[in-house]
Amino acid sequence: MLIAFEGLPGAGKTTQSRALAAHLTQRGIPVAYLPDNLTRDAEPLGRSLLTLFGSDDPFSRHDSVITDTYLAAAIRVDTYATDIAGALAAGTTVIEDRGLHTIYSYSLAGLLQKHRTAPVEAVAWLQQVGAFAGPAADRSVWLRLPPDNAIARAERRQGHPYTEEQRAFLRYVHDAYAALAETDTGLRVVDVSELGADDAHQAVLAAVADLTASDLSTAA
Repeated sequence: MLIAFEGLPGAGKTTQSRALAAHLTQRGIPVAYLPDNLTRDAEPLGRSLLTLFGSDDPFSRHDSVITDTYLAAAIRVDTYATDIAGALAAGTTVIEDRGLHTIYSYSLAGLLQKHRTAPVEAVAWLQQVGAFAGPAADRSVWLRLPPDNAIARAERRQGHPYTEEQRAFLRYVHDAYAALAETDTGLRVVDVSELGADDAHQAVLAAVADLTASDLSTAA
């Protein structure tokens, strides 16, 4: 199965995806953890796409939502082909740090902020683009944290503050995730606002319990 972690910078995606990978591994389930694009090696085509996309994640690179969305989709389908599909075919559970909903949320944020597009129309267009980006995760988990809290965490981790423009954009990303969660049953919400890392891990386990129970029975 494929499980993706979603959320703003600072929400705890890396911590929780690694914790889930460790949990499943301890129970005898083969697991591959796939870091986000900026912290993993890529083959030549993937590196070229990432170079075109730009390295100043998570903000708009080309001042064009269409350009950013299609480049992000190309990166995701390359990632799926090179790092995900083979592992799934071999019976490995793949945990993806940022998945298809990252494309949707950041592009939707740009559409909401710059073009005032109606969310329903924007989501419909994004889902059409998403069809080219490879299969969605069996379960996507949105680690929901108030944007200002997430931004403060990310700033401490990176050692420098975001600009006001960047903070404003991330607030739109948060709103985009909320809009997606209202219509997409594949996106499970785990509110980590009042949770430490251990309690958040337990909440994540509950959000994927139906999937992992099936995987455990197969492993047994």
